Amino acid sequence: MLRRKNLLVGGLLALGALFLRKFEAWAKPDIRPQVRISNQVPTLFIHGYNGNRFSFGPLIERFGKYGWGKKTAVIVVNPDGSMKISGDPSLPGGLVQVLFVKNRFPLTKQSDWLYRLTYVLKQNYHLKSLNIVAHSQGGVTVLNYLSEHANDIMLTQVVKVVTLGAPFNDFETGKTTKVLERNAPEILTPLFKKLKKSRWRYQNQIEFLNIAGDKDDGSFSDGQVALSSVLTLANLIDDSVRNYQEYVVKGKKAGHNYLLRNQQVDQVIGNFLFDLK
Repeated sequence: MLRRKNLLVGGLLALGALFLRKFEAWAKPDIRPQVRISNQVPTLFIHGYNGNRFSFGPLIERFGKYGWGKKTAVIVVNPDGSMKISGDPSLPGGLVQVLFVKNRFPLTKQSDWLYRLTYVLKQNYHLKSLNIVAHSQGGVTVLNYLSEHANDIMLTQVVKVVTLGAPFNDFETGKTTKVLERNAPEILTPLFKKLKKSRWRYQNQIEFLNIAGDKDDGSFSDGQVALSSVLTLANLIDDSVRNYQEYVVKGKKAGHNYLLRNQQVDQVIGNFLFDLK
C-alpha cells in the first residue's frame, strides 16, 4: 500500500513539473532560430474576458511547430497602462502574446490599453504594421479600438484582424451568462450602434477574418456566444474594408474555448495571415 502511495505521489509530482514547464514556456519568448514565412508582419494575440496565458499559449506553440513563426515577445499590460515587454515584439513574423493583468475589465478599458500598446510599438520599436488575432471579448475590444484609432499615424497600423467567437451584438460582452443572448438583427445594442457609427475610421486596407462556432446541437451557438452575434461583424464593416471573410466551425469541436484548440481553425487562420498555399 505504501509503495502504491509513493508511486502515486511520484506520478503527481512528475505531472506537476511537466505542467510547470509548459506554464513557464508560455510566459516567455521562443529563443529558437527565426522561421521564415511569407507574411513577415508580427501578430498580436489578445485573449478574451478572464483569459490568461493558457488562452493562446497552446495555439502559439502549434503555430511555431507548423513553421509559421515563433513567439518573439510576451507583453503584460498593467491596470494603469504600463507594461512589461519580454523579448522583441518588432521582429519580422513574430508571434506576440498580450496578457491583461486585470483580465475582467470592460472592453473600453482594454481598448485604452491597446492604444497605449500600439503607441509604444510605434514610438519605441518603430513597428509600422501588425496583425491581430483576438478571442471572444478581445475581438470586440479590437474593433472598438479600431473605431477610435484606426487612422492615427502615431500608432502601429493594423493590417489583418482575426476574431474568434466575438460577441459583437451582445449587451454583456464579458461575463458568461446561463442564457445566450439571441438579439435579432433589428435589436441593436448600444455598443453595436457605437461601432457602426464610427466605422468610417476603419482603414480601407484592413482585412478581416471572422470565425464563429456552431456546436450543431440546436443552440446555433458555440455554447457561450450566439452565431448571430458573431456574424453581425459583417454588418458593422459593410464596404469600409476591402476584404471580409467569415468561417463557421461546426460540431463538437466548435465550442467557444475549443476554437483555440481546433487544428481546423489553425489552418484557416494560417491561410489568412501567412498567405499559405
